[in-house]
Amino acid sequence: MVLKYGYVIGEQIGSKTATEGKIITPINIPEVVNLSIVNSSIFLVLGTKPEILEWLRTHSHIRLEVHLFDNENEASHIHIPDIVIDLLPTLDSHQNKSLLDYVNPLHHPNPSEEEVRLEFRPQNPKNDDNIEPYFRHVVKRNSSFSEIIDDLQQKWDSVVYPSAWDNFKHIASSLSNNANNENNDTSLDSVVVNK
Repeated sequence: MVLKYGYVIGEQIGSKTATEGKIITPINIPEVVNLSIVNSSIFLVLGTKPEILEWLRTHSHIRLEVHLFDNENEASHIHIPDIVIDLLPTLDSHQNKSLLDYVNPLHHPNPSEEEVRLEFRPQNPKNDDNIEPYFRHVVKRNSSFSEIIDDLQQKWDSVVYPSAWDNFKHIASSLSNNANNENNDTSLDSVVVNK
């Protein structure tokens, strides 16, 4: 895979369907990654672990900044949050997996070959609580890649990607919880009236 980076356009935060076509890559490598709270900006880097870490080290001068809107003229009384960095899977079907990887339920993907996305966005508990990343790292706004890369790599080195069995258990659990929630729903649209 060739590494891709840029701003995600038209996606919900934490969406598992972000695709390469929805990433707007700046013409020049930015000096600052500007993220907007109001516009729910997301900057993302897609690739394998070695590709992403190399890109971050090569561009270690880039700073992460958060603004209320898309400009720097902010009211001083408004709280500007820190930045969340989530490591999330990509759902591209063209990953290099063998048939045995799908059949063997205990197979764990190789972190240096697995395509992932590293997502940078303003911290927002309302959105963050609904996302289940491989790992999450929160950094102060105005941090540069050079200030965060070592902690980021240390966290990433401790990640064990889920096996096919882990994914199956998670999906089964989610379906079970959704079914239980539907059975407990007492809203008018779920009431059946027998005539």
